[in-house]
Amino acid sequence: MRYNIPPPAPATRIVPSFARRAAFALGGIAAVAARLLTAPWRARLARRRGADAPVFLYEPYGMGDVVALQPLVLAHLAAGRKVVLAAKPAWGCLVPPHPAFTFAPVSPAYTAYDPARKSRGFFRDAWALAKALRPHAAGADAIDVRGDVRSLVILYLAGCGRVRTLPRYFTANDCRVAPFAAPFVELRRDVSRRRVNAAFAPPGAELQRPTLKHLMPAGVVVPDPRRVGLVPLTPWAGKRWPPERWREIAQKLKASGRAPVVLCGPGERAAALAAAGCGADDVECREADGVRKWVALLAKCGAVVTVNTGPMHLADALDKPLVVIEGGSRLPLWAPEGERAFVVHHQTAAGCAPCHQVGDAGCGRRCLALIRVDEVLEALRAVESPGGSR
Repeated sequence: MRYNIPPPAPATRIVPSFARRAAFALGGIAAVAARLLTAPWRARLARRRGADAPVFLYEPYGMGDVVALQPLVLAHLAAGRKVVLAAKPAWGCLVPPHPAFTFAPVSPAYTAYDPARKSRGFFRDAWALAKALRPHAAGADAIDVRGDVRSLVILYLAGCGRVRTLPRYFTANDCRVAPFAAPFVELRRDVSRRRVNAAFAPPGAELQRPTLKHLMPAGVVVPDPRRVGLVPLTPWAGKRWPPERWREIAQKLKASGRAPVVLCGPGERAAALAAAGCGADDVECREADGVRKWVALLAKCGAVVTVNTGPMHLADALDKPLVVIEGGSRLPLWAPEGERAFVVHHQTAAGCAPCHQVGDAGCGRRCLALIRVDEVLEALRAVESPGGSR
């Protein structure tokens, strides 16, 4: 994987608003209290489990997050541990079947992106979610790969015997986790998903890249080299490239004899075409009604151009020639790993990045506004050339 320009220096921090820092500090105090108050009960649960205690992972949000966690799950399974992953029901198929692996579906009611809803109902929802997770989590060795104090509270209330986390909320901002909230795994500031996984992996484990072989359609899938998948839609407003530039990409691809196709999730056809600045008569649009369909559609593409969103991680796991149009997300944390991947960004020129995709959508838009169509097409030619981006 390579970049058009190097990412910002590793020392660059995401500084959230005062209100966000205050909320995180209060959450950290709640996590410390939950740890101390539940300690005797959790210790009893851990003793009952003994050597049979599983590794427990809770991932409340996106498809890409679960794809990124897959190597960590497989590393613990290879080391002879049982593993439980709690996530949205749709993401259960992202980990290959294994007799020691259990997927615990989490109700979407507890994984909403809506910040207002999460703040209004967090404590009620945290208790309900913890009760639902308890049959799987009681006595387990839990890992929080986010440094998220909300997750710590849930894991303690769910009865996890031991909980490890990151010292900062590296995945979204740089809020420091309160001392004594949980044992920390220290990481360098130029954090990547591979380094996060390595920090929580068994000693000496070899971390593989995510695999989607178990989700591939039956038979041999021969990609169409003319077909270029375009993924313009993402839940985060600060990660969307201007529609008129997507439209220009589609027009130039068609003029060069390529076959651009807009890819989106179920019920998102109109929104995806609008995000791409195209109409149904301008470009083909295909909806994926689940993870398997996403894999099938991406597998048929000769290359993929996408914003930084869940399907990007699927395309990377499929080792597609891949161009990622990046706004203000922390790099290299959310960058693809494939040798045929190219990230186009202008974070150093924007001066405000990296930034929190929820807390400052304007920062992401400013970064994205600097990315030109010719840069993206040049990156596409680079990853499609013999040898890709190696």
